[in-house]
Amino acid sequence: MSGTVSSPSSQPPPTAPSGPDQGRQPVPPVSAETRPIRQRPARNNRLRVGMGVLLVVLLLIILALVIAGIGGMRWPVSSQNRVTPRELILQSPTVAAVTGGQSPVLAFKVDIAPRFAAAYEQLGGLRRLGLPISPALLHNGREVQWFERARVEYWPELSGTPYEFQIGLVGVEYVAGRTFLRPEPFASRSDLRYFPETGFGVGGLFLQYWEENGGLTSFGYPISAEFDEVQPDGRAFRVQYFERARFELHPEAAGTPYVVQLGLLGSALYFGEPRPQTVQPWPTPVP
Repeated sequence: MSGTVSSPSSQPPPTAPSGPDQGRQPVPPVSAETRPIRQRPARNNRLRVGMGVLLVVLLLIILALVIAGIGGMRWPVSSQNRVTPRELILQSPTVAAVTGGQSPVLAFKVDIAPRFAAAYEQLGGLRRLGLPISPALLHNGREVQWFERARVEYWPELSGTPYEFQIGLVGVEYVAGRTFLRPEPFASRSDLRYFPETGFGVGGLFLQYWEENGGLTSFGYPISAEFDEVQPDGRAFRVQYFERARFELHPEAAGTPYVVQLGLLGSALYFGEPRPQTVQPWPTPVP
């Protein structure tokens, strides 16, 4: 056959329409590229809704943080026989840092027993006794309450006298078994006082603190001279033991009322903490 087959590429181009529609531009076919233009309003609506939801979530988070902050605030509570924590009453960062780690942290709050409430203030309060660490209980047949720095004892046979409530001999009990060397007897003077009752002297800042904070009734007689002692936790202090207390010298608090502080002998005895084993050096002769 002599005929030929034409390929699609050889087909003639379309001719322009004739008749009344001649001269009009051809309408392009709808393609995928033009469809998103019609969907833009819907997409904008979804974006607005998403931003609104995000804003609500942020507002809820801020509200939760505000409520949590208000709930965590500690409002002052006035309650009889309750003690403000030591760090707030002493009002000294140095003292809080020094005394904060010497005794175990109680998992619960201990109140001052009603029987000992009035005596607590009369015997020196927080600075002298510390916080309560036990309820009222019997110790050697006597009703007592333990505090961080002391043990307060009830003596009903002395009711009506200044000795109805007394501070126990925690200093004597704490150093039981240790021997402290006595200096040669000497004459007392303004800055150094000799106690023939025990054969020891007290001078300087320790004597000033002893005289200004209750003296014999509060601390008893000295039962050691001054010496440097390493505590079980590794810290070293210039100390002196008395029948009812241990005086500690804190040079970092010089110029404040806290340069002399009382050791936490009540906590040490009540909780059975380790005791220092430092040997007191030979006393320096008094000039």
